[in-house]
Amino acid sequence: MKAHDQGTLPQSKIFFTMANEFTKENLYYIIYSGTFHCTTEYKITRENFHSFLFLYIKQGQMKIQHKGKEFIAAANSFVFLDCHFPHCYEAITDHTIFDWFHFSGNASREYFDLLYNKHDCVYAIEEQHIILDYMNRILRMAETNHLDEHYISLYIQHILCELNQFSQLNNDTSEKKVRQAVHFIESNYHKDIKLEDISNHVYLSPYYFTRIFNKHLDCSPVQYLINYRINQAKKMLHNSNSTINEIAFMCGFNSTSHFITTFKKHVHLSPKKFRDIHF
Repeated sequence: MKAHDQGTLPQSKIFFTMANEFTKENLYYIIYSGTFHCTTEYKITRENFHSFLFLYIKQGQMKIQHKGKEFIAAANSFVFLDCHFPHCYEAITDHTIFDWFHFSGNASREYFDLLYNKHDCVYAIEEQHIILDYMNRILRMAETNHLDEHYISLYIQHILCELNQFSQLNNDTSEKKVRQAVHFIESNYHKDIKLEDISNHVYLSPYYFTRIFNKHLDCSPVQYLINYRINQAKKMLHNSNSTINEIAFMCGFNSTSHFITTFKKHVHLSPKKFRDIHF
């Protein structure tokens, strides 16, 4: 359905949904949602509105006023508002584009208070952030009117969880998490471990874990694991009489062919030719 609010352009869309009683009592649920293309005439000012609001600014800038504070939310900003309090949000650049939905239910108030006390209400995130995938799934369901209340509640919970991790990771904490992850990798490289195993070990989502790992070590966790396995294989090739097949499995590769292909890609020599080198 097209939106007709002042300042919205013709391509703007708004979706209306109605939750059942079970959903309202037990789950998170959306109320209104949409995508707005706006001019600088777009401005919403309210004393209260019985919901919470997620906004993702895709293009342009918005000014947010909430709980006596003012914020500028640029492109790639994610905004979380408690609309029960006086609030205002407005486009301050022409052709501002944002996705949004009002929601309620479950522990919405408690989560808002938890996050707001840590980080206020505006989050600078990357375009590929996993939060946007959850938001897009919800908006697609709302637009097609094929709603699955349980999945919607799950996606909102995931968004809240990601925002909480975003809020709590200061530099000291993230460095400690990376050290713990490195120790886990180096202690378990010989096993069939995956990104999720490493991120679970430090109690972070794969997205945030990869983000802080890259920040501190300038490579992904998976690349660090591969590099460590290759270096251990080099030591075994040089210092032991183990066969290439044995070394492959001792270093965590699931097949000899995979080991040889990966080794050649990173070392530019086959394991056999590397073994034949005299240092």
